Amino acid sequence: MQSSKLIQLLKTLSKKEMKEFQQFTNSEFFNKNEQISKFLSYLIPYQQDFESDQLDKETFFKKHYKGEVYEEQKFRYLLSDLTILLEEFIAFVEYRNNNFQQKYFLLQGLNKRNQDKYFLQDLEVIKKLSNSNPFRDSNYYFNQHNINEISYDFTSEKRNRAFDSSLQEVIDNLEITYLAKGFKYYCEMINRRNILQVSYNLSFFDQMVQYLQNGSFDDIPAVHIYRLIYITLTNHNDQENYKALLNALEKNGRLFSQKEQRGMYVFAQNYCIKRINQGEPAALEEIFMLYQKMVEHGLIYEGNYVSQPDFKNIVTTGLRLNEVDWVNNFIEDYKSKLNPEFSENAFTYSMAWVHFNKKEYDKALRMLLKVEFNDVYYHLDSKSLLMKVYFEMNEYDAFFSLIDAFKIYLRRNKFISDFQRETYHNFILLINKLMKIKLGKNVMSWALYDEVNQTKPAADLVWLKLKAADLAVAAKLKR
Repeated sequence: MQSSKLIQLLKTLSKKEMKEFQQFTNSEFFNKNEQISKFLSYLIPYQQDFESDQLDKETFFKKHYKGEVYEEQKFRYLLSDLTILLEEFIAFVEYRNNNFQQKYFLLQGLNKRNQDKYFLQDLEVIKKLSNSNPFRDSNYYFNQHNINEISYDFTSEKRNRAFDSSLQEVIDNLEITYLAKGFKYYCEMINRRNILQVSYNLSFFDQMVQYLQNGSFDDIPAVHIYRLIYITLTNHNDQENYKALLNALEKNGRLFSQKEQRGMYVFAQNYCIKRINQGEPAALEEIFMLYQKMVEHGLIYEGNYVSQPDFKNIVTTGLRLNEVDWVNNFIEDYKSKLNPEFSENAFTYSMAWVHFNKKEYDKALRMLLKVEFNDVYYHLDSKSLLMKVYFEMNEYDAFFSLIDAFKIYLRRNKFISDFQRETYHNFILLINKLMKIKLGKNVMSWALYDEVNQTKPAADLVWLKLKAADLAVAAKLKR
């Protein structure tokens, strides 16, 4: 029973919600089976410990089905019925918290009951409710579409399909909804295709891009911003478009929820990351400014916790720019706001970077060996940092062993995109050549120096260029 769907869902309820669910279950309107109410009453005392061995189905059965032999099937029916009630309660809670949906369904009911006077009164109420929403995202336009549609249905029925302006608004808001929501996911598909080895059929939206190129929806931020995002994802050389995106986010970001704003800034980050891997130093400063803006506006949270990837990326970016004091303050202020499930990993990885930046390579190594690779990005970033630590410490055997393991990982992991695979493959190729020069196996040359500076994309290209310059100076190369 402890592993059942019922128990897993009950675990998500707060004490207040559990009390409300009991009231819900005790209401004859929702439940007429007294045994279900008794079953819930039996479960409630275990809310803090549903894993308890004392929570036993046969114990409940013996108490509430006196004189009957335990029947597994009868208990399964009880379990199933209470689960269904709990699902209805969860749906009811969501409905109760959505004022717009409540009013919308009320309008449908009033229209069916031919209560024209009250329908028109509540139609004005729902219009004001929708317009009071501070956001102008795809959900807003979908709500506007629903208002227009039910208004049109009402007038067409009452006026024998006489012309009504809401019909035009039905189409206008449906089109905006489709474009805003569709291009949001279209951009996400392109982004994932750039990062992971996945493919999507995007032919329809590829045509829609052409439709939007004349700027006909640029007065709608929910469409305009995603059109700008699309360009950053497909043309990393268009920096004027990137500036336009930042201006649009600064001007209209408040029209979207924090969750959606965060997603928009992440798209802008990915544009910078691609340019960083192409060896553009200015892009590193730009992405750090983005992170600072996200911290300022509280956009580094996913739910109640600071995003684990954002935490580590902010630290590593800041340290690469020698923003040591800012990074130390950031770690101090936000380490307690990480999800406890991942906080140790994110903090450990971040401290490895802090020690690496201080040239405390032994400490950085100890930290890195504690990091768990719970996703592809941690694996890639941690392995490349570990390789740099071995390079700096002259740990040759460990270095070359790691190179072999890293190559195998890049080759076998099917979720790494071609771009990412090329980025880290080039990093391995270049750092391997630099290490062989340190070992004296090869001689530093201008050809290698130029190769480091010209190879794109490559992870940690700025660091690679610095190491190549150091080796060139040590070899006293002269043009």
